[in-house]
Amino acid sequence: ELIDPQAFPSPVKNAEENCLKCGHCVAICPLGALTLKDMPLDECPPLQKELLPNAEHIRHFLKARRSIRRFKEKSVPHELINDLIDTARYAPTGSNKQQVNWMVVENPAEVRQLAAIVIDWTRLIIQQVPDKEIVSRMERLAARWNDGVDPILQGAPHLILVHSQKDLPSAQTDCVIALTYLELYASAQGLGTCWAGYFTSAANAYPPLAQALNLPAEHHCFGAVMLGYPRYKYTRIPKRNAPLVTWR
Repeated sequence: ELIDPQAFPSPVKNAEENCLKCGHCVAICPLGALTLKDMPLDECPPLQKELLPNAEHIRHFLKARRSIRRFKEKSVPHELINDLIDTARYAPTGSNKQQVNWMVVENPAEVRQLAAIVIDWTRLIIQQVPDKEIVSRMERLAARWNDGVDPILQGAPHLILVHSQKDLPSAQTDCVIALTYLELYASAQGLGTCWAGYFTSAANAYPPLAQALNLPAEHHCFGAVMLGYPRYKYTRIPKRNAPLVTWR
């Protein structure tokens, strides 16, 4: 902690060399007496407590959130997608590195093309992998695609993925937390999301998909979500297993 609670607000000894530029000092000072060189006070809006949801609202919201696999044939406005990412950038990152990179595939036709590349990957796995269970799963995906169903990206109009340098500490965790922020905010905006696990796996294992995405050579895709307007409404919260907890 770099603030002495018993004194007037001022940095403690060696504050500058230990500073992560996280803005805690700016956020905690009730008088606006502390600022950072690259964080002027007018760019740090005051907290509006009246806008914060209570615990019961958050609890119900988190339990009600659904993974959406059926979408309307309706595009999400560019401004709204940008707002999702602008909000998700406030997700915490290790040592405040803020090393999350975003890619948005807005064109539904391109989303479909990327799903087709993942299907090519599943067909390759069918030929090369000896594990019967994995092969059976991939055969089902390919069969559904042949029947005109998209089991990879579920016909979503948009795709959002996060990537970062693969050898950076906490990069994977940072990307996953940021994408989680985005999907929760998307739900609050009436949008639907679903994590694209097959796509993420293929993005890091199948050269044709890596080439199509054209991420920086040293980057890894750490997650992706489909995005669109849900086709159906949900009216109940389904049951979940009891938590697996070890108390110490």
